[in-house]
Amino acid sequence: MTHVGPLNGPPIACPLAPAAGKAQVEKWRAFDEDYALETERTDARLTIHYAKVDDSTRRLRELVAADSTCCAFVDWSIDETHAHLRLIVTGTPEQIAALNVG
Repeated sequence: MTHVGPLNGPPIACPLAPAAGKAQVEKWRAFDEDYALETERTDARLTIHYAKVDDSTRRLRELVAADSTCCAFVDWSIDETHAHLRLIVTGTPEQIAALNVG
């Protein structure tokens, strides 16, 4: 599957050490490969739909917890009220662009 998740590479202003940033991107890529379904983008919002199973819910929560700390310049939320999980990332167009979304 083509990469559709929130990180194509470490964010432009990533505060993580290079190795930690690369490891986090690899976790996102593995997660996306397993569960990503669809991406919706606007200038100020990124919504990614994921398959909803116990493992995907747990892994998405862990990924978002890590990125909410290091990439706190955007708002991260998980919507579990639909048939699919939805990761919703909001911010200004510049902040969304800084995520280095592929």
